Amino acid sequence: MEITTLPLSRKPERLDQLVDECLQERRNESLRSSDGERAAGQPEFARQIAADIPEFPMDRGLIKEALACLIREAAARVAPEARLRVTVKANRNALMFAVKAPGPGLAGPQRDKAFSGEPAAGTLARARLIIAAHGGVAWANGLPGKGITYYFSLPIPRSAVARP
Repeated sequence: MEITTLPLSRKPERLDQLVDECLQERRNESLRSSDGERAAGQPEFARQIAADIPEFPMDRGLIKEALACLIREAAARVAPEARLRVTVKANRNALMFAVKAPGPGLAGPQRDKAFSGEPAAGTLARARLIIAAHGGVAWANGLPGKGITYYFSLPIPRSAVARP
């Protein structure tokens, strides 16, 4: 397997702000009329975003692409009338993003294959490549009948960690 790298244009950004942008863009896409009704099949989102998210040196466009892909995949797998839960948090070592889709879920082998293949635009393989280029990891967890959660974590450089 050939390892592909991506050229990155890094600058400090806040992951929580990019997540909010992606969610707002998703909401805007799902509106079908000016009265604010949701389009059929478009799930609502519950946000769990920590207040203390540090800046992270990232390629804004690529991370936003990965976020949009994971959110889109979760939205495609959520049960009717269920709400997606988006979480962003940080500890002293890493930033973490998760989007949980209650619903049918995927069996282990299907989850593992979801991130494989050609890393074409809009694919989970591309999202994983983007996260890996930033030093992080992307994966999915869940059980059939219980839903699926897509995750990624990015290691926080020691220089970004606030010192007391």
